[in-house]
Amino acid sequence: MAGIDRLLSSCLSESIKNVLEKDLLKKVERELFLKHGMSIKLSIEHFEKFLSILKTNSLLDAKKIQKEIIVKNIKIKNLDDRHVIKILNNELVNSILGFLGDFESREIILSLLETELTIPDILKKSKVPKTSGYRKIENLILNGVLIETGRIRSDSKRISKYRCCFNEIKTKMNKDKVELVCIVDKKILEKSSSMNGFT
Repeated sequence: MAGIDRLLSSCLSESIKNVLEKDLLKKVERELFLKHGMSIKLSIEHFEKFLSILKTNSLLDAKKIQKEIIVKNIKIKNLDDRHVIKILNNELVNSILGFLGDFESREIILSLLETELTIPDILKKSKVPKTSGYRKIENLILNGVLIETGRIRSDSKRISKYRCCFNEIKTKMNKDKVELVCIVDKKILEKSSSMNGFT
């Protein structure tokens, strides 16, 4: 499951590019592409591959860099069976708020908080028209807001079930900024490769 990783991939990859020296960054990008056929952004969803390439190419402490880039972008607080994530990266905050600002995307997200459904069931529950609904769902999946949780058999074929990667989303507006706090299931964060060791 790459949901939370996919959601964070843009901001984490930018942080990596800012933390690493130019020569080391070029070397890591090249080896990631040659060995695994992926960019830095895609390697966030397979973070162990990024860390292994980084370890072979430098003496830097890979775990320390992992912690540094995560702390710049999100703040995690552990609860019993959930995690509270405060999003610090403004671009990510704006991206999520953009999805919430779009009526149809918001209805899709609301239909999937704490439940998992197939795409036809999502469209039925959210009452979003099929013509735009499929496009909105695909966009939410590509941006990591919706994650695949499993597959079920329907009419002799297997179809995917999805849910929102958040259980709750809270916004707080101050004079200078907008804060976004998200509640995430422990299972979702534990399956994240970039969050390995922070949960």
